[in-house]
Amino acid sequence: MTGPSLLTLLVLAATAAISPFSLIVFSLVLASGRGPRNGAAFIVGWIVTVVLIGVVMIAFGGAIRVPTHSGPRKWFLALQLALGTLLVVIWFRRRFRRRPLVPAEKPSGSTPGWQRRIDTMGIAGAFVLGGATQTWPVMIAAGAEIAKLDVPVAAAVGWMVVFAVVTTAGIDVLELLAIRSPGSASARLDRIRGYVEHHRDSVINWIVLLGGLLLVYRGLLGLV
Repeated sequence: MTGPSLLTLLVLAATAAISPFSLIVFSLVLASGRGPRNGAAFIVGWIVTVVLIGVVMIAFGGAIRVPTHSGPRKWFLALQLALGTLLVVIWFRRRFRRRPLVPAEKPSGSTPGWQRRIDTMGIAGAFVLGGATQTWPVMIAAGAEIAKLDVPVAAAVGWMVVFAVVTTAGIDVLELLAIRSPGSASARLDRIRGYVEHHRDSVINWIVLLGGLLLVYRGLLGLV
């Protein structure tokens, strides 16, 4: 594992770990009736999905490998460049989109249907939700970064497992807080969710921009 690759993976892992959307969804899972149990299933589903994404990228890289090893490397660098460009475009659209002069009022007294489903879901549903709640461009970019390393397949899969575990750092903290003090978990999660929702746009913009610029830099540096 080279220094630039490790730095790239750390930035991508941090981007996924502090994703406001994931934190909000996970806080809703913990606030449901099965709380920490569904939270654990959510985390396992998250890790399994990230590892599967990496395995697909590694397997695809092995399938197109050529004797010079230059083909797949350039292909993955081009993929990183494309994903980085996509993130920068997303940042640009979010940053400079037109906002309404008067914020629309949200109807009160009713819970959205998707939130009611989270409240009543079981362990299997939490597992699937954990797999679906992903920052997909980030996970694919990490898989591409690991797939282009000149390491055995087992080592590459091992690095993907480590990356997947690190990406759960943010939700792991919430899970531990809910287990250690379940009595105050609901109030604490409400405060965390309120803070995340209040700062959501600025946080998303920053992580999308930094992740996108890093991927563009890594892709251009490798291709040029």
